[in-house]
Amino acid sequence: MNEEQYRVHVVVDPEYGERLRDLPVGEPVWVVDSERNHPVIRALWREHEGLDESAGITSFTFNRGGTCEDWLVAELSTIDLHHGEFSHDPPYSVLNVIGVGWSRAIQEELDRFGFGGHEATGDGFVARRLRSAQGDGS
Repeated sequence: MNEEQYRVHVVVDPEYGERLRDLPVGEPVWVVDSERNHPVIRALWREHEGLDESAGITSFTFNRGGTCEDWLVAELSTIDLHHGEFSHDPPYSVLNVIGVGWSRAIQEELDRFGFGGHEATGDGFVARRLRSAQGDGS
């Protein structure tokens, strides 16, 4: 197995704000574009202007009536489109989620993309790809 794993961070915490600066530069970050997060997102875009688009910060809109779980589940297909096997070689194999804990709904959605194993973290979880989304497993 490749020691260098391709990690994508997803922040669904609308109050994460300045803590976005603590995430590794050069690793892709998808973040909910909330009032608190928006000014930090814009500042980081300016500060890292020359950074490769696939390794920078991507903001996404969210349904204010939904939950952090809903926002994550709604965004996973788009994240996979941008960082999965049809866009990157190798595809992302680690998903660091901030702002929501593991749930059955999240597990079911991540199963579609070949993720299965996960570990709880202090502010969410880390999921790992077990197989290719196009693999034989179901």
